Amino acid sequence: MKKLSLFLVVALLWLSPGGLTWALAQELTSKKVCKLGKPQCVTLVIQEMERRYEPLAKQCDHDAVFALNYLRTTEVFQQTLGKVNYNNPTAVIREDALFAEYYFRAYDAYHKGEGNVPPVWQITFDAAQNRSVSGSGNLALGINAHIQRDLPFVLYELYLKGRPVSYEDHTRVNDFLQQVNPLKELTGKFDPTIDDQDVPGDEDDRQRFKTIVLWREGAFRNYERLRNASTEAERMQIAKEIEEFAAGNAQFLQQSFSYPPGTDSSERDIYCQEQQRR
Repeated sequence: MKKLSLFLVVALLWLSPGGLTWALAQELTSKKVCKLGKPQCVTLVIQEMERRYEPLAKQCDHDAVFALNYLRTTEVFQQTLGKVNYNNPTAVIREDALFAEYYFRAYDAYHKGEGNVPPVWQITFDAAQNRSVSGSGNLALGINAHIQRDLPFVLYELYLKGRPVSYEDHTRVNDFLQQVNPLKELTGKFDPTIDDQDVPGDEDDRQRFKTIVLWREGAFRNYERLRNASTEAERMQIAKEIEEFAAGNAQFLQQSFSYPPGTDSSERDIYCQEQQRR
């Protein structure tokens, strides 16, 4: 039997058995403005993020931390579209929509029991559902899953569709990411420990940005490995390595940010509920 391309294998994983999840997740990239890479596409992405985030915030769901971080990131992307000198802004806008869909797809597969959940997202969502890690842990786990696991596959899928994102534009994305500083808002809404008061100034945000740049560089290199693989067997092995590395890092983060024995998220949850009542 002819070997399946990675794109087809990934598609089958998402489709089986959750066809509905796949259909819902495709809603954004099926829109004409998103297919064309128009700025209006980013507005649709933001609207969907807001729709998903608001009930999480009201419930003080631990998934709200990454959801708000991602929403604020996308808002800054929209605000800076005309300021960052992308070679091909339409390609980056298409990437923005597809990237968001990967997150929505994983979230819906986990919370609605439809389809397969990538291991790194299983760890991430388990930590939020079990309330087992700090707010900083929820943030780190979400960023790790989305960049180190999702991003290489997003870039490869765009390449297969004939709409690749260049390395130059991939690097220019860092220009707007440097302007995303969500920690104070996340601290004010969800968990007072997220923004380390012992660290002077905005050093927490700077450290977060440096980590993101490092992970994004690795994601692009993994995309190149997928693209340049000489056989489907080699490509499937690379895909497996990407999944395993991201999941392994998630396990490390989960352990690093877990509440110590004898403690739990009670103080954080009470704090969040108080903020919601204001």
